[in-house]
Amino acid sequence: STLAAETKLFKAAITEGQLKKSVLTNYLNTAEDCSNLMLTNLQRAGDLIQSFKQVAVDQSNLEQRQIPLKLYLEDIITSLSPKLRQAGHSLTVTGDENIEIFTYPGAVAQLLVNLLNNSLIHAYPTEKPGQMAIHISQTEENVTLVYSDDGCGIPPEALGKIFEPFFTTGRDRGGSGLGLHIVYNLVTQKLGGAIDVESQVGHGTLFTIKLPRSL
Repeated sequence: STLAAETKLFKAAITEGQLKKSVLTNYLNTAEDCSNLMLTNLQRAGDLIQSFKQVAVDQSNLEQRQIPLKLYLEDIITSLSPKLRQAGHSLTVTGDENIEIFTYPGAVAQLLVNLLNNSLIHAYPTEKPGQMAIHISQTEENVTLVYSDDGCGIPPEALGKIFEPFFTTGRDRGGSGLGLHIVYNLVTQKLGGAIDVESQVGHGTLFTIKLPRSL
């Protein structure tokens, strides 16, 4: 819209015979800035669409394949970024980009989506912007994903029940009690791994997930 308005003014200056060097210079600078902005936004939109497509394909595909884990997780986060930005949250991934895993990519995507939704529903009841993080590491046989948020934490009396079906402390905020139960089943059954949780009220929650490097 800025470029369109400046172009209209520039055209009027030419028509009225009032084109000056300063007007031309201003228009060229504006056109250059707007062009760079459009290119950047188009690239971001292209990346977002590509991530949507890849995640959608993986979630409907039951086949195993080799994936670069950090890059794959970043793709999933890109597809979820509008939801995060809307709530003012951030989610970062750290770890070695060379870590690869032979697994079910769709299950990994569903795992992350459910962990994220759990944080959004339960960890930040006051709509306070939060920070979530994933760190990945590996040993000879396993890959470890540590997912954490800095939310309100889980009360001790609920901590041992969070993987049970239909158990939720956030029914009034849209919690179904199935999100973490699905996470547990994905990790232990579909992905052949193990999951553990640590939490302290007021200091956030941390999930440690260990997956085999190859199924």
